[in-house]
Amino acid sequence: GGSVKAAPSWPVLGQVGEGTAGSFALDWTQPPLPQAEAAGVDLGSTEVILAAECVWLKDLVEPFVDTVLAVLAGRERPVCHCCYRDRAKEGSKTFAGMAEVVEEFEKRGCSVVLHRRFALETLGDPKDIPPGNDMLLYQISLPQDPQDPPSA
Repeated sequence: GGSVKAAPSWPVLGQVGEGTAGSFALDWTQPPLPQAEAAGVDLGSTEVILAAECVWLKDLVEPFVDTVLAVLAGRERPVCHCCYRDRAKEGSKTFAGMAEVVEEFEKRGCSVVLHRRFALETLGDPKDIPPGNDMLLYQISLPQDPQDPPSA
């Protein structure tokens, strides 16, 4: 295999199959574009966002959604794949359930599609896994611009 060089838009890349993947941590409480610019990262070149186990505190729902929306608005119009284990108890004042995250994205006009629900009981010893804590995999995207052609 060949070596993977840092691209001008992403300082750290790794080879994945025929392509590359990069990562960049963002402080959700700060505007993402200045953070990226300061690090030499072109967030507009993002094609896919992978978010796993990101939001579990209610206070982080809006900052997380703000950050994802800023990246989704990039010139590549990426999608976000968000995997979440819903651990929040009904009525919790501290912990956010995925329903709250989905509601916030939808309130902002995003398309949110549940792609898969993984029953954790099927992934391990059922006595070790509490019921109701399934893994949820969502795809989140901005609404399609009416001037854009439909995607295939």
